[in-house]
Amino acid sequence: MTERTGRSLRLSPTQLKNADSALAKFGSKSDLAAELKMSRTTIHKFFKGEAVQRKQFLCICKKLKLKWEPDAEQVQEKGKPPNSLSNLPAESVKDPVDALVQQVRSRLHDDIQPLHGRMPLWGVDRCVPLSDLFVDVNILEELSSSRRSELDDLWQDFSQNRSYRSFDRIGLGKKLKRVSGLKVLAKNANLMVVGKPGSGKTTYLQRVVMECNAGNLQAHRIPVLIKLRDFVEDGGEVAYSLERYLEGCWRLSDAETQLALDRGRALVLLDGLDEVTGEDGKSIAKEIKRFARTYPQVQVIVTCRTQSQESQFERFDYVEVADFNESQVRSFSEHWYKAVMRDESGGLAKAKEFLEQLFLEANKPIRDLAITPILLSLTCAVFHPTGKFHSKRSKLYEEGLKLLLEQWDKDRAIDRDEIYRDLLLERKLELLSFLAVKKFEQEQYVLFEQAEIERYIAEFLGIGQRDSRSVLRAMEAQHGLLIERSQQIWSFSHLTFQEFLVAKWFIQHQDLQQLICYMYQGHWKEVFPLIVSMLSASDSEKLLTLLQDRINDLIKHNKQLQKFLLWAQNKTDSLRDARYKPAAIRSFYIYFAEIHFNCIQYFLHPAIRDILAYKIDPNFRQDVADSYKRHNTAPSEFVFSLSNDIAIDIAFALLFDADVLLTWAIRYMQQAIVELETPPQLKLVLQSLIDDILLALVTSPTEWKRCRSIMRSIMIKYRNIGQHKRFTNSQQSLFDKYYNANVLLWNCLHSSNCSFAIRQQIEDALLLPIAEIEKRKREKAE
Repeated sequence: MTERTGRSLRLSPTQLKNADSALAKFGSKSDLAAELKMSRTTIHKFFKGEAVQRKQFLCICKKLKLKWEPDAEQVQEKGKPPNSLSNLPAESVKDPVDALVQQVRSRLHDDIQPLHGRMPLWGVDRCVPLSDLFVDVNILEELSSSRRSELDDLWQDFSQNRSYRSFDRIGLGKKLKRVSGLKVLAKNANLMVVGKPGSGKTTYLQRVVMECNAGNLQAHRIPVLIKLRDFVEDGGEVAYSLERYLEGCWRLSDAETQLALDRGRALVLLDGLDEVTGEDGKSIAKEIKRFARTYPQVQVIVTCRTQSQESQFERFDYVEVADFNESQVRSFSEHWYKAVMRDESGGLAKAKEFLEQLFLEANKPIRDLAITPILLSLTCAVFHPTGKFHSKRSKLYEEGLKLLLEQWDKDRAIDRDEIYRDLLLERKLELLSFLAVKKFEQEQYVLFEQAEIERYIAEFLGIGQRDSRSVLRAMEAQHGLLIERSQQIWSFSHLTFQEFLVAKWFIQHQDLQQLICYMYQGHWKEVFPLIVSMLSASDSEKLLTLLQDRINDLIKHNKQLQKFLLWAQNKTDSLRDARYKPAAIRSFYIYFAEIHFNCIQYFLHPAIRDILAYKIDPNFRQDVADSYKRHNTAPSEFVFSLSNDIAIDIAFALLFDADVLLTWAIRYMQQAIVELETPPQLKLVLQSLIDDILLALVTSPTEWKRCRSIMRSIMIKYRNIGQHKRFTNSQQSLFDKYYNANVLLWNCLHSSNCSFAIRQQIEDALLLPIAEIEKRKREKAE
């Protein structure tokens, strides 16, 4: 039999079997949808026995050659479908709307789970249960783009925030209060939920409808989730009337639908307003506004990528899906690996490995990206097969850009109609790179005023300002790589993407001489390694050599700094233990002697692990790690995991600077005398010095001052340390610039694919005085 449901028809259970048989002879459901030019949702409903519009129902039956006849006993009087109020038990009609709501909820309950209880997993060719992957989203109850902040204030906040690569939208403006996505519904207000592509808006609505269906949330309402891109086709047959559409979904009469809506007994979730465009989009937006005005007690939630400035929704609170914080990143990653591997213990182990790598300091730019579900999924998918990220981070960034620029909309069958749509992917990337470098070359390298960014778009595309404004809004809506931080103040959504696009621009234009001009500016430190990693081997060698020459030229004529570098070279050459690379030893003594010699706590601080020596030499890095391990269990043994010479020099430094912890420093030196391979003559001198110091402790400050003077003489004579005067402020500033540029050079060298010979040549010349560099060049030429 076939049952009539208002203006719709649906198959009975008996006829469903006949329909499946007919489909098997025809082909797949996708083929049928394409043949009839119907949405897959409509075909899916037909084969589930759900209500389908009469015209569509008859077309499907005709195409399948499916014979049907309504059973006379089941044909209802017009306006009285099954479950009408006239059929309710007498005891249930004390409050007719309650009984009606519960009947509809009961009838729809089993359909909601298969429709909305699963979600696609990017990078995996199957859907997973929503409960296996969902991480509760956080909502910002104040839109960042609604704030009226001055650009200078935002820049000041950004530039002073050292953790700007954190998970809070790169730290612009005040930190906005986060509210649980489910708790925000308790206010019973209509919501316009905005958020970047892949930020979890659709999944959020799926979670809401599932919780409501389970009775955990608003059990007094009928939940319905409508994907607006499907509503373009399905709703067209009811003239985009939400009442008539809901009437068909709920299988109710006009009067019953009206009763439920008038009493506010519906939770209407509308997903993807930005995905309906053109005249259809305008009609649907107009209908949503009318519906919200007509039924103020119904709660309506709409998702959209951006806040539409041209079409404000009255009676709606605008809220924003927040980026993941650290705990959400960790939770999502664990869910992702468990779902993909279908093994809880194995998934957790893999997630732990992934998170350990993700939270390494070296991977901070990758962490900057992994703050939305879609980009975190991409990162997990890249890491999963090999247990590491791409050998070149630029490949991961490239994949992320392609995903947001093209594949995300393509996978969701969204066809946008703005000017920007007609640009090819490469042209879009060129435009974004142009915008990125235009801003990055400025001292204030993050924030665009709207007129400024519109001017750049117009310049690149050769269009007028009005068209450039449309392009800007289209870019925001399509991929969210540009977002409005405050009213008419824009930036890239991720600093990492901006850095990558800047690198891409210089790769395309091969303007290496111009690039070198930015090597001393701190915000370029991530761009240079990216560029080197993207260049060919020969071009990267040219750039690395050019960088090193410019760095050495910086202090070439400064006698005081050259004298200091010569000392570091001589000190390195004098060490008996050759287990460390010369460049690493030079780096250690330069940093040790000039920057941190007077800081006793330095050697107990993790900052030592960031010095260039730690980067250059794995053996040095391991010995430092062992030192910390031993220090945590036996503080007096801290220095003795390092080589003998370095350990003796550290003991000297600690003793010389031990105004407060003098007893502790003496114990260090005594242990060094006993345990290290200290020359016999030095042992005698040191033991005598310690005796004098112990005596000075119980006499007078004058004696202690005399001991320090003797100690400095011993350090200079026996260890060749402690003789340097402090640099002037200008010298220190210049040397810091030189040292940081060498760190940048090393990071570039580590990212390049240049030959081993060139790598070794550049590494061996790090931090050498210019006289030694020129000497080596002459020897090589000869």
